[in-house]
Amino acid sequence: MPAHPAAGGGQGWANLGMDIVSVKRVRRLLDDHGEDFFERMLDPGELADCRTSGGLDLLGLCGRIAAKEAAFKTLRVRDRFLPWRDIVVRRSEGGWPLVELRRTASEMAARSGIADITVSISHDVDYAVAVAAPIPGEFPGPGRETPANPLAPSITRSTPMNDALQQVKDWILKRHPEREDIPSDLDLIENRLIDSLSFVEFVFLLEQHSGRSIEMETLEVDTIRTLDAIEANFLRAEVK
Repeated sequence: MPAHPAAGGGQGWANLGMDIVSVKRVRRLLDDHGEDFFERMLDPGELADCRTSGGLDLLGLCGRIAAKEAAFKTLRVRDRFLPWRDIVVRRSEGGWPLVELRRTASEMAARSGIADITVSISHDVDYAVAVAAPIPGEFPGPGRETPANPLAPSITRSTPMNDALQQVKDWILKRHPEREDIPSDLDLIENRLIDSLSFVEFVFLLEQHSGRSIEMETLEVDTIRTLDAIEANFLRAEVK
């Protein structure tokens, strides 16, 4: 039975999710950071499903990454990052993919009136594509929607950009050659300068420059929404 849309659409409606992942992009991540990098995105069982005698099967890996993103898109949540390890995609005995929602992802689904998610994966040479569809459950109504996070504090720039923040900015620009500059107050999320896949690598970069471990599952969107916010929350320079 299809879900009924809430008034005006939105949560509770059976929204489809779709994603495409480039093998070239994932191969670069593997070359740059090694297999351990993907432990931030997949649990041991998922990695085992993607491993062959010759190493990681890149198409299989891309397929799971695309499936997680597609499943996340069905939840229609705002100001939340994809909870990579809480959306688990495993291979069934019959060979088709199964989605298991854990912890944060399970809570998001419940608030969106979704009981489960089914997914289909296809890949060919250079790309993997996944389509996900929600299985409707009981929709709790607008009273239980997640409140928006408060905006992270901004800073007034009175000193030159510190070296660590400049390297973060250069990292983003390298991945978006169509841009010549990034204003310090530009919304990096809304402008898709950081997406779900680059987010994992971005957190890795922040850990290197801030010198501390960052939990992706509890990281609030607004703490990295702009360069100003990143500096205020992770890279504030000591002014002497």
